[in-house]
Amino acid sequence: MAAPVHKPVVVREFGAAGHSGRDYHTEPGGTVRATLAGVVVHVDGDQVVVESNAIWHLYRPLSGPTVSQGETVETGELLGSAAGSALHYEERVAPYQAGDHRKPQFDLHTNARMRVVAPGESAVEGAAEPPGATVTT
Repeated sequence: MAAPVHKPVVVREFGAAGHSGRDYHTEPGGTVRATLAGVVVHVDGDQVVVESNAIWHLYRPLSGPTVSQGETVETGELLGSAAGSALHYEERVAPYQAGDHRKPQFDLHTNARMRVVAPGESAVEGAAEPPGATVTT
């Protein structure tokens, strides 16, 4: 599974005080990419949802999404630009309905599968991150 942003740094973890996703530090205008291949099932203003094997991946806030509903995207494909200093990313059981927080939420990006890049390190944008790093909250 790929990271949604280049040099991913987690600023708020899934499950922290009931948080429904994971927030990544971003620079406004930075690229946001698909974590897994799938079909874009929802584009609404600053939000994009991609379905991959009955799991819906939500990305927000985006500035000018570059994908359209019904489009197929590959892992690492550009979805849009970050609108602010953090990208909210979450995974839900399909089907997605805007504002429906009753759907089961979970975290496929476990510490064993998602590496947070330490200062001074680099990562290949859109590539799957190697295992073994810790998450900072």
